[in-house]
Amino acid sequence: MDFEDMRRPGLFTGPVSSQGPLATPPPPPPPPPLPPRSSTTVTNVPTAVQFLSDLSSYTIPETEAENTCQDLDNTSPNACSLSNNSHHCPQPSPKDVAEVISRQFRNCLPQAHGESDLHRAAFEGDAVRLQLLLDQIAGESYKFDIINQRNRLGCTPIRLAATGGHLECLTCLVDVGARIDIVDVKCQTPLFVAVKNRRLECSRKLLQSGACPDGDPGNSSTPLYVAFMNGDVRYVLLLLEYGAYPDKLRHISRLTGNVFNPRFTSLDAAVEYLMGEEEIYLAVKALLVCGCKSDNFQYHMCVYHNRERLIDVLHQFGVRSDGRDINNRLATELNVHNAAIRRLAYLRENPRSLLSACRIAIVSCQSRPRRNLDRLDGLPLPSALISYLKFSDV
Repeated sequence: MDFEDMRRPGLFTGPVSSQGPLATPPPPPPPPPLPPRSSTTVTNVPTAVQFLSDLSSYTIPETEAENTCQDLDNTSPNACSLSNNSHHCPQPSPKDVAEVISRQFRNCLPQAHGESDLHRAAFEGDAVRLQLLLDQIAGESYKFDIINQRNRLGCTPIRLAATGGHLECLTCLVDVGARIDIVDVKCQTPLFVAVKNRRLECSRKLLQSGACPDGDPGNSSTPLYVAFMNGDVRYVLLLLEYGAYPDKLRHISRLTGNVFNPRFTSLDAAVEYLMGEEEIYLAVKALLVCGCKSDNFQYHMCVYHNRERLIDVLHQFGVRSDGRDINNRLATELNVHNAAIRRLAYLRENPRSLLSACRIAIVSCQSRPRRNLDRLDGLPLPSALISYLKFSDV
């Protein structure tokens, strides 16, 4: 018996005698030979995608966890916010995944090509060289093909400038007409990356130039959610100022529509991710002024962290306080003794003031409550009434 036979699995499963192992099962058949490997580069992506497409006959086991995806909120263009009405969503097939991969790598520079001079200048923040390169192609018919070219990872020069926070380079590209919403292979827009990397001035420049504040639907997260995750209220206020949809933390797609908690709202994100009392107050008020949904919000976190001022703000905006936690307890029933729970108990036990009740009733008459309060400035109304309806005293 040679060494390879001794290594064969299942050989010595019984007692050993001088004649060899007893009642040894036959060895398993050798596995089929693997196909020869080929070099994998970006240029071979279509071949790999075709291979994945051939797996479309594969059936996913029905024992997988139940998947749900939420209805899209049609009250805003391209809105992909979460709602409570869920329905069954089939798990994506390998063919669906292959189509997504193929689409994301479309029109990218091949691996062998590397980076263009324009990409390198934008990435390094060399505004002088970048401007010289732009001047060289200013009169060419293919100018925009060069300016908007995606590298091997789908990054355009303006995306690389936003990544590094190179405001001067980004301004040069915007001024010559570069497209500002081209995504990389992960569906990250230049604005998304600028917010993610905390590039405040680049984020403001992109928004002033018309960048979509909600990002790209192909990415599961939005810039607003990234701003909350970073814990920086400046980006939250900036995005809301330029029209970010206040309820949109996540995008829903065939691939990601089943993994998010529909009850986690923007108000929850503000209370959970932001740290300072003033930051939370500014973010919550801005969200409510912009019309953030508050049906699922619970006061429990406010009580736990003794945020008495925040409870007053939520009450003034008409946020209901009868939500219950997983233990079926109201926020006032928690075993906590602080000023916040006493304030909430007082507000629940006493009737709302007529001034507050009238404002909530007037504002709620809009089809999208409090969504367009800034438009009140253009109406022929007394300034005191406009300030009252815009919650300026809260």
